[in-house]
Amino acid sequence: MRFIEIQQIRSPIRRPGSKRAMLRRHGSQRATLIGLGLNRIGCVRWVPDTPAIRGMIHKVSHLVQVNHDPAAPKAPRVPPVYDEAKDAALMRELAFDANDIVLEPYSDAARRRGKTPDFKLFKDGKLCGFCELKSPRDDFIFEPPAEGEAAVRENLPFHRKLGSHIRYAASQFDAVNPDHSLPNILVFVNHAPDIQRRDLHATVAGLPAPDRKRVFMLSRKMQEQVLNAARKVDLFLWIDTQKATLQHVSVNGAPHQRAALDLLGLRNPDAPDEMEGAKR
Repeated sequence: MRFIEIQQIRSPIRRPGSKRAMLRRHGSQRATLIGLGLNRIGCVRWVPDTPAIRGMIHKVSHLVQVNHDPAAPKAPRVPPVYDEAKDAALMRELAFDANDIVLEPYSDAARRRGKTPDFKLFKDGKLCGFCELKSPRDDFIFEPPAEGEAAVRENLPFHRKLGSHIRYAASQFDAVNPDHSLPNILVFVNHAPDIQRRDLHATVAGLPAPDRKRVFMLSRKMQEQVLNAARKVDLFLWIDTQKATLQHVSVNGAPHQRAALDLLGLRNPDAPDEMEGAKR
């Protein structure tokens, strides 16, 4: 059943008219307010959305206000507009510019011929790797909720959507780097604070359980596909656009894991941040 939120904003006393009519109206309106669960100015109640209740609200409409009406027309939700060029500029600033790595996008003709990642990576004029940028522009898994609303996402759960992105990125890398002779770097740009890098970690490797097993977010078949695809990604970069920060994570067993870390100056052998390639 749907419910209506109402609030008493005025008192039924001291309404214009004769004293006898005023008393009669006061008694009737007061009884209606009490029937709605209201007894003082400022009181708020949630009442069932029924014809009888709506009739009572109409009777004392000058004394109450409706804060929430499930039958009221809602404005169409306009999806947020994301600027992938701006995301790419932030990615360059945080990850590549300081390491003198030049990103060269693939031409439109190359894209039309088949799957390709977004960029070739060059250092000192030499091809040194490939990069795919996953921007919120092409999905809504990172869409933040409007103020006061719950997060509503398409393609739930978002672990599944993250897994799909990893699988698709692996196929893009395979198209240009089939023998995996150079590092592949996959970048996620995050616009929603409630989704964090640990969700990417959980998508690939699951979560540790007390019995030393792991709790996986995906079905058995998809989990194996995502893990195999993740091994073709030598380095994941996670960018928080609100904080302008960069974090990284890599899959244990990726062929160019260390080379990708060294390429971006992220290698830290004392505290490696790796996703274990756990089997189910």
